[in-house]
Amino acid sequence: MSERWCWLGFVDVPPEGALAAADTDEGTLAAWPAEGRRQSGAVRVAAHVVDPAGPAMAVSWAQAPRGVRVLFDDPAVVAATRAALGRRAAFVSTMVRDASAIAGAVTGIEADVADRWPGWFSDDPFARVFPARRLRVGPGLFGRVPPPAGPVHQRYGGLPWPVAGF
Repeated sequence: MSERWCWLGFVDVPPEGALAAADTDEGTLAAWPAEGRRQSGAVRVAAHVVDPAGPAMAVSWAQAPRGVRVLFDDPAVVAATRAALGRRAAFVSTMVRDASAIAGAVTGIEADVADRWPGWFSDDPFARVFPARRLRVGPGLFGRVPPPAGPVHQRYGGLPWPVAGF
C-alpha cells in the first residue's frame, strides 16, 4: 500500500472505496483511503497495517476517552511507544486525531496465537495509558507487519507512528 496513513473506524456500512473491512465482536471495522471523508469516530492509522488478505486477529483497541487530549510527547506515551518496539505483536499503529495528540493505539496478534497465549492483552503497553478493550477481528483487515527498526519512536507531521519518514 503506497499511502502512509488511512482512516480506521467502526461503521454501519464500509464506505465506498474502502481498503478493507472485517466484522468484530463489536461491529464492522473498516479502513478507507486518506482522501476519503472522515466519519464520526474515525482515526488515522498507519496504512501498512491494513491487509485485505490478512488473517483473523486478536486486537487491543486502546483509545483515549472522548474529550481527553493526550500529547504524543507525554512521558507515558513515549514510554509506551518505546515498549511497543520490543513486543511480539503482529502489528501496531498509533491512532491520531490531530497533529499533536494521540487518540490511542491498535495492536494485534493472529487470533490463533492469542488462543495459545492468554496473556497477550496485558502485554500491550498502550493499555497502560488508555482504556483498552479486546476485539476479535475477522480476516481481511489487518496483516502482519515487521516491527520498525528501533530505537526510533518519533513521528512527523501528525502522522501515526510507526509511519516512516521525516
